[in-house]
Amino acid sequence: MRAGPPADFEALRAGLLVSALAFAACEPADLPSPPTAPVIATLDEAFAVESVITLGEDPADSIAEVGAFTERRAGGFVVADRLLPRVRSYGEDGQLEAAFGRFGDGPFEFRRIRSVTETLSGKIVVPNPNQGNLTVLTAALERDTLLPIPGLVGEAQAIGSDLLVEMLPVDDDRYRWVSGFRPPVLHRMTEDSIAWSSYESPFSWYDRPYWNALVPVPFTVAGDSIFAVSGARFPITILNGAGDTIGTMGTPSASFRPIPILEVGAFASLDYGATLPDLLKSFEVIYRIDVVGRHLFLTRARYDHTRPFPPFKPLHSHLDIYDRHTGSRIYEDIPLPEGSKVLGGGRYLYLLLNKDFPPWRIAKLRLRR
Repeated sequence: MRAGPPADFEALRAGLLVSALAFAACEPADLPSPPTAPVIATLDEAFAVESVITLGEDPADSIAEVGAFTERRAGGFVVADRLLPRVRSYGEDGQLEAAFGRFGDGPFEFRRIRSVTETLSGKIVVPNPNQGNLTVLTAALERDTLLPIPGLVGEAQAIGSDLLVEMLPVDDDRYRWVSGFRPPVLHRMTEDSIAWSSYESPFSWYDRPYWNALVPVPFTVAGDSIFAVSGARFPITILNGAGDTIGTMGTPSASFRPIPILEVGAFASLDYGATLPDLLKSFEVIYRIDVVGRHLFLTRARYDHTRPFPPFKPLHSHLDIYDRHTGSRIYEDIPLPEGSKVLGGGRYLYLLLNKDFPPWRIAKLRLRR
């Protein structure tokens, strides 16, 4: 297998939009049942706060911005810096235990980290799109190995002893989206080979101009089940551990504002910098999908219209909550506190209470029902 090109997965998506502007200028036995009427509630009504953790910091190596997050099976969690090439491990109480990473294009170096996950054995995996590999660290955040991948990698999550990787395949030195068809975006990797590829986006980047920089494809793993959704539309697709689609679930709430379908040349004039803010204010996306126990959490976000140039900044706004075994939506439109950010799931739902400035405080939320 050969390494992917020296480009960032998210930068590629954003770059396609810039180019376009410039050119124009559950487990198989638990299939979902029909949903019941959901409850509209506040965050306090839906959740109990188990605790609030303040992240410990090394004054000589402070966090620039809290980014990717993963809960550790043995307790504690790992946080990646969204702006700096660093990953840090913390105990249950938020005490800093270890840190790793430096800027560069060499082995075990990073430019930007957008995903981090823990394997079944306790190792930490950091996708490295600039070098076309998965960087594997020990449980103590020391160098372990590099796994080459045949494409441009985005996010990775553990599934059993394997990894489920979001990746755009590379074929004959050409990104396969150039032909306009829809390549699978999820790939199960066993050691250094791909066991299967599955889940095609419901649209190609030719079908939906400009969407590439605006619409994520969030996914999550629960046991041997996979839940994936286009950030632009429902339903949620359910796959089994073999990559087969076994069902769908979910419908948009009445307040969900989908992204409009844009025509090629929609931003042909040179004043698109003044037009984009209005577009960004007009819609929201499904930005995250997380699992806590039997529940599936969808985080909706809008983009900051005061920063109308890629990479766009998501502002987490609402939660919708489903029973992943029955498909029933039990809560909808739960407003998130201004300036907060959903980090991930696990034993709790982890909510960063202040995403823009320290001290960094993370609330561990437990669903009341």
